[in-house]
Amino acid sequence: MENYEFRSDVATSDCAFYAYGKDLGELIVNACLATTQAMVNRKKIEAKEERSIRVESDSIENLLYLVLDEVIYLKDAEQLVFNDFVISQLLEKADQYSISMTLKGEKIDREKHESHADVKAVTYHQFGVEKTKEGYLASVILDI
Repeated sequence: MENYEFRSDVATSDCAFYAYGKDLGELIVNACLATTQAMVNRKKIEAKEERSIRVESDSIENLLYLVLDEVIYLKDAEQLVFNDFVISQLLEKADQYSISMTLKGEKIDREKHESHADVKAVTYHQFGVEKTKEGYLASVILDI
């Protein structure tokens, strides 16, 4: 279930959003979906290609940051955008987190995907993940 909202009141020259998830995996997937939507119309992306990523970190915040960084890197390096993010493994132990994911999407077609913004990076400004009664909430600002 996708669950994110863009926030025009936070950053006028960048792109800000909240992502939600009942658990950490759902939060990460929803943040990936929001990041993709900031770049292109993600509903028009077909699952023609796959890329696998594995990220390790000592914090939940850094884990999310590194995953989003990979999504942006693949857009820049390989001209790929994704609309399906499948987590095959998510480990949470004390101060050690890791995730393995398969990203499904296709090469960017500027006419088909309706470009929204050229996302350059995730910023650390107001970046954070918090545990709530409902699950997790992430606050993200993308540099465009």
